[in-house]
Amino acid sequence: MGNERTLREAVEAICAQSGVPGMVIGLLSDAGREIVTYGVASVETRCPVRRDTLFQIGSITKVFLATVAMQLVEQGLVALDETVAASVPEFQLADPLARETITLRHLLTHTSGIEGDRFDDYGYGDDALSRYVASLANARQIHAPGQHWSYCNSGFSVAGRLIEIKTGQTFETAMRERLFRHLGLERSFFFVQDILGYPFACGHRTSENGTVEVVRDFALPRTVHPAGGIWATIDDLLSFAAFHLGLLRISDPPLSPESVELMRTPQATAGNWADAYGLGWAIWSVGDTRLIGHGGSTNGFQAHVGLLPEQRVAIASLTNHESGSVAISELETWILADRFGIRVPNPRSVTVGEAELARLAGTYEYPLARVTVRPAAGGLWLETIQRRGLSRERHERQLPPLFLRPIGRSVFTVGPARVVPNRVDFVFGGDGKRPRWIRVFGRLAERVEW
Repeated sequence: MGNERTLREAVEAICAQSGVPGMVIGLLSDAGREIVTYGVASVETRCPVRRDTLFQIGSITKVFLATVAMQLVEQGLVALDETVAASVPEFQLADPLARETITLRHLLTHTSGIEGDRFDDYGYGDDALSRYVASLANARQIHAPGQHWSYCNSGFSVAGRLIEIKTGQTFETAMRERLFRHLGLERSFFFVQDILGYPFACGHRTSENGTVEVVRDFALPRTVHPAGGIWATIDDLLSFAAFHLGLLRISDPPLSPESVELMRTPQATAGNWADAYGLGWAIWSVGDTRLIGHGGSTNGFQAHVGLLPEQRVAIASLTNHESGSVAISELETWILADRFGIRVPNPRSVTVGEAELARLAGTYEYPLARVTVRPAAGGLWLETIQRRGLSRERHERQLPPLFLRPIGRSVFTVGPARVVPNRVDFVFGGDGKRPRWIRVFGRLAERVEW
C-alpha cells in the first residue's frame, strides 16, 4: 500500500473532497520532518499556504499550558493536589464545597465540573483573566469535582490565572519566557497584532448557500488565551511535539523527562475522543499502539497533533476551515496505515433492544448546543442545534443528523473508524434507571425533556 500514492497526493485529494481551502501537515520522526502544504490561506486573497504560514492551533494550547504548569510543580511553586482557591482569591464559585475542593489536577484533566464553555470577554487589559475568574461566581457546577470527565475550557482559563499569580507575569509573558524561548518557538504568538507582518491564514466556514467564506471574528478574547489562544507555524508545533518525544536537543529543557512522562500517564477515564486524559494530553489506543494528542477548534480553524510515544513519531495538521477536522482525521488514519501499518479497527457493534434505546431518547442541553436523541432501527439518531461559541455573532444552526451505532449498552460510535475515537455515551443518575446526561462533542449535556 505504501507506493499507491504520496502524502502530497493524499492531502490534495482529501482536502479537495472535504472543501478545505488550505492545510499544512507535518510528519516528525527520528529521520526528520516531512511537510506538505496545500491550497490557499484565504479564498479572497488567494495567497498560497506556505510552510511558515501561521494558523490558530486552538485547544492544542492546553498542552502547552499544562507543560508550563508542570514546570511550576517541579519548582515547588504549586502542587497538583493543592486547592486552587488557596492561591487564587478571586476564584469563587456558586458551590462553596466545589471551590474548596478543586485542584490543579482537576483543571488539567477536565474533571473540575465547572460550567465549561464560558467565553466572556473582559477586554485586552492585563486584568482580563482575573476578572474572568471572578465572574465564575455565578457559574453552574455541572458535577462534583472528580466525579466525571467533561471538556472544560473554563478550567484552563482558571489555570492560566494560577500561572499568572505564581509567576508574577501575565499568562502570555509566562508562556513565552518559560516555554517558547526554551524550545526555540519563534513563530508562536497569542495576540493578533503580533502575527501582522508574517504570513497567516484566515479561518473559513461554508455558508448556507454552499459558498466558502472568510470568518471575520477570529480574534479571540484574551480570557480564552489559556484554553486555546496560540497561533503557530507547523514547524513550531512539531518542535513542541519533538520535545515531548525526546527528539528536541536543547541545553535547558523546560521540563524533566519524569514530568513529561507523568503528563501522558492516565489521570482520569475520559469519553468521546479518548480512553483517558493525562495532564493536558488525551490518551487512547489503536490496537496495541498507544497515542497521545490533542485537537483544536476556533472560528474557522481546525488543528490536531498526535504522538506515538513508543515509535517517537508525531503527526501535526493545521487547516483553515471549520470542517477541517474531517480532512485531518481521514489523513491521519491513512498515514498510520500507509506509513506505519497501523490500521484502525471498526468497533464491534452490539444489539440494544428497542426499550433500551427508547430509554435513552430525549432532549439534552449544554451551553453550546441542544441535542435531541431519537430511537431508530439498530441505534439512535442525534440531531443538534449548535449555538454561539467563540463567535461574537449570535446564531443557531442545525447540524446534519448523526446515526449512533451501539458498541455498548450506553456507548455509541459515530461514522467510520478513524484514528481519533468518535463516541457518544450516556451517564446515568444515582438510581441507574434513566440517563441524566449524554456526553457528546466532549461535553456532558443534561437531560431537559423526556
